[in-house]
Amino acid sequence: MEVTRRDLLKLTGLAAAGAMGAGALASCAPKTPAESADLAETGAADAGLPEFLAAPEPITDFVDTLEFDIVVVGAGESGLAAVHTALEEGATVACVQNIGTAQSTGNMGASVDTTKTDEAGIQACVAFLMEKNAHRSNRKLIEAWARNSYEAVTWWADTAATRGVESKPFDTDREYNGCPYSLHANTYNHVEGAHNAAALVICDALAEDGAQFFFDSPAVQLYKEGDRVAGVICSTEEGNVLFKAAKGVILASGDCSGNQEMRDYYCPDLRGFKTMSPFRDGMGMMAGIWAGAQMTPVNHSKMVHGGGSLTRLEMPFLNLDIHGKRFMNEVLSFAYLNNLMRPYLEEYSFENPMAAKFFTIMPANWNALGQEWAATYPEEVKFTVGTRKVPTDDQFIRGETFAELAANINAYMAEEEWGIDPIDETTIVESIEAYNELCATGVDSQFGKRADYLAPIEQGPFFAVPRGTNSVPAVLGGLVVDENQQCLSAEGTPIEGLFAVGNASGQFYGGVDYPMDIEGLSVGRAITSGYVTGRYVASL
Repeated sequence: MEVTRRDLLKLTGLAAAGAMGAGALASCAPKTPAESADLAETGAADAGLPEFLAAPEPITDFVDTLEFDIVVVGAGESGLAAVHTALEEGATVACVQNIGTAQSTGNMGASVDTTKTDEAGIQACVAFLMEKNAHRSNRKLIEAWARNSYEAVTWWADTAATRGVESKPFDTDREYNGCPYSLHANTYNHVEGAHNAAALVICDALAEDGAQFFFDSPAVQLYKEGDRVAGVICSTEEGNVLFKAAKGVILASGDCSGNQEMRDYYCPDLRGFKTMSPFRDGMGMMAGIWAGAQMTPVNHSKMVHGGGSLTRLEMPFLNLDIHGKRFMNEVLSFAYLNNLMRPYLEEYSFENPMAAKFFTIMPANWNALGQEWAATYPEEVKFTVGTRKVPTDDQFIRGETFAELAANINAYMAEEEWGIDPIDETTIVESIEAYNELCATGVDSQFGKRADYLAPIEQGPFFAVPRGTNSVPAVLGGLVVDENQQCLSAEGTPIEGLFAVGNASGQFYGGVDYPMDIEGLSVGRAITSGYVTGRYVASL
């Protein structure tokens, strides 16, 4: 029998032709009964698809079987939040984790402060995020975050504070299309371990409340009874253990940024950038695919940032690349700068992520100029992120002259072992001088920067700020879910017993890049999606 395009979608768990392109799907589909048989025998690779999409043989032998109402896969912020609300509703809960501890990354967890925001403001925030996500998001998921996030992140902060890990709140007022709304974020950058310090103590609190945690127990398959997902199979030192779930399995296993094959397939934009969290191996999403769930179509949104507090010093002074030349209009949020870095990464065969770095050149009066700009354009000019301290001159590369600054830039790269060829120092000097001449004209005939920002580099000493985003905290796609975070099949029908939250779930984002416009959105969304889903599944 001929394998149809629909059959291929079922095989791979892909959502639609948009995942690969209609032509690619057509070319992959077998055309004859013999080809269909070959596909069954040889699997996804010979169909032009990566191996991880092919389901392995079901595991049927277990050294032990444990029974719970709910099994949560992953002990990050989304998993811990799901455990909490499930327990609160009276469910018995197991949480299985592939490593030996609860683990979260990041610093800030954002919410809409619904005590200060009316319905119009909620809808304005949702509309803003839809725009930032290229209108590829499931609006219901964003709205669920906006309505429930304040309750969720407040629970997180209060629970951590009772155990000595206190958040510093970061509150901002915004407006979109004339409608104001208020944002509130937990921040932990002042705490050793940042957000993970809170996760660890919250995990301890949940264990005392009755949750059972099973660490070093990676999920390897989902267990099905007919069409229903009825549990999770985990690999342990003793062997495979079946964790049965009477109400449902919640995949809170994070993204696939640590799985190079999945990363290359779902987000090819990330070639050359380094991975921050190798343990985020995409295993939960693969298990979901093998159980019939579908993935968000390619290209998944990418989160690329790193480099500490200096990364967020967003001042539209002169930017010079690793060849000492101006390469951009400097009015661009750092979250999107990585899109300009591919040619530099390619120069180093995509093997040195430091090629994505560059330098912002600033005069001695940078702070005063920045304050003036920020007063007029607060969304474009930023001294730092959240509650972090504003950088000071002693954190920058310094030179009394342009020539000394150029020499010190090369010395810095060598000392930090960037593995980047030394920059011709004459080129650096000439680029700064040419920029000053351009500023004197009042018109950026090179890259079209707003005239307000054409401030020459005249007052010494001069500073160079090493910047650039070259690491990948997350790949923001995941399993397609409905408004209850329930996973959907290729036909768009809910898969009984299977849910996904946080970065294991898709359709919250949609643009090429993760939108940094609401600081802490990723962590806030993860906490909130787990929070509402644990409660929902416990009610079934």
